[in-house]
Amino acid sequence: MTLALAAGLDLEAAGERLSRTGRTRVPGLLGEGAEVLHQALTGPDMVWYRAIRNPFNADVPVAVFEAEPVAEQARLYGMAHEEATEGFQFIFDRIRLGQARTMEMPLPPALYELHDLFNSEAFLGMARRLTGDDRIAYVDAQPTRYMPGHFLNGHTDAHEDAGRLYAYVLNLSPRWRAEWGGLLMFLDKGGAVTETFMPAFGTLNVFRVPQDHAVSMVAPFAGAPRYSVTGWWRTRPPA
Repeated sequence: MTLALAAGLDLEAAGERLSRTGRTRVPGLLGEGAEVLHQALTGPDMVWYRAIRNPFNADVPVAVFEAEPVAEQARLYGMAHEEATEGFQFIFDRIRLGQARTMEMPLPPALYELHDLFNSEAFLGMARRLTGDDRIAYVDAQPTRYMPGHFLNGHTDAHEDAGRLYAYVLNLSPRWRAEWGGLLMFLDKGGAVTETFMPAFGTLNVFRVPQDHAVSMVAPFAGAPRYSVTGWWRTRPPA
């Protein structure tokens, strides 16, 4: 296995912050493995699906979506934007690794290796030490890509019977500017931003579920897509 937890992670300080605020950051989680994953996400073998919230929870291959007439793409985006004005909506690209593995999709091997690492005793033990929560038994994962115009509206990640304990974001954009958007924002009950995490390459963000948060829209002038791997630390695998 080429991916592994980096040595010398300061879990004590990160755990104290998580206990105090409900969220924390662990820089340099995988060391040089972050570059391996970035290359996998940006390589020619990567497969992306466009996720727009819909009643069927169904994503569409990006190649299929972009083959639609421009007018049809604009119509779908317009519907999503209308829903986003006052409600919950999102637009971004992803691939769900658990489903992809079941379907034996030919993704870059590093992604399946990451899924294995996340569910190894070494990683689960790290997660339990960081959180002080021995209930963590499974980590799911979905690589995500936010292109210009992509966003994720405010929500809590609460999901009845899903076993979600903590949400995480492993940031995999080598360079990012705050002006480019794509910021992980934490919100109070009135919708005000209380704290913001900017994507920092190789840094793991972790926060307790449920918790109000959003990802700000990536600007049209952003110098690159926003890459990450996201998911939840759960009490059990999803059904």
